[in-house]
Amino acid sequence: MAISSALSPQQGINFRDLGGLPAQDGRLVRSGCLFRSGALDALSDDDLAQLAGLPLIHVVDYRDADESRLHPDRLWSGAVYHAVPANPLSAKVSASLDTLVGEAIHDFDAEAFMLELYRLLPFNNPAYHHLCALLRDSNTTSLVQHCAVGKDRTGIGSALVLFALGASKETVMQDYLLTQKTLAPFRDRMLSLFASRLDSHGLDKLNYVLSAHETCLQAAFDEIERQYGSIDRWLAREYQLDDVARAALQQRFLLP
Repeated sequence: MAISSALSPQQGINFRDLGGLPAQDGRLVRSGCLFRSGALDALSDDDLAQLAGLPLIHVVDYRDADESRLHPDRLWSGAVYHAVPANPLSAKVSASLDTLVGEAIHDFDAEAFMLELYRLLPFNNPAYHHLCALLRDSNTTSLVQHCAVGKDRTGIGSALVLFALGASKETVMQDYLLTQKTLAPFRDRMLSLFASRLDSHGLDKLNYVLSAHETCLQAAFDEIERQYGSIDRWLAREYQLDDVARAALQQRFLLP
């Protein structure tokens, strides 16, 4: 698991540092460089002051335009904001929580929905192309990638980053499943908020989509390997992260 970071916004949703996670060669991800999170709309003034201590941090927002407009990020001095929606182009599969709860919670198979989302996210995704362009830029010292709750769209983006840095599938899965714990306070608030609007069946579905499931990320792994044969070929062919590009990232974001 990651080494605890001194940076810990009190009002962030599922905000955490990838620092301390191991690559397969034994090196560790540098702390204070690569973060994952849910929406940043509820950050306090103290949180903003804390985050301002990171120079030139990029904020990569995977939410759709409507999500960002309803819950705009609070940004700090020095932040560079990138609005790059990551939802698949198919209107039938979206990780937008507002749309899901408002319109479709009773009308879909939650497990099938989530599995399809994870099978689609890793491919032909301009948001992750943008992420990789930032990572390849030698001027990028730190970034936070986030969506609404920091689980699905951010989960695939974080997996991409960790794989590029040489992490194993086991490490990537462990980091993903940590979300089940770190998202718990937000998940409990949401279930309480919608308790009067949804019956027990609807609440069960909401709980499912707000939870981290090993089967979901595994579905993404399986689809990557079905289409490309390996994680390495996926990184190289989808996102131009070949051995040379990855070595440069590893030199910058891994401890010696």
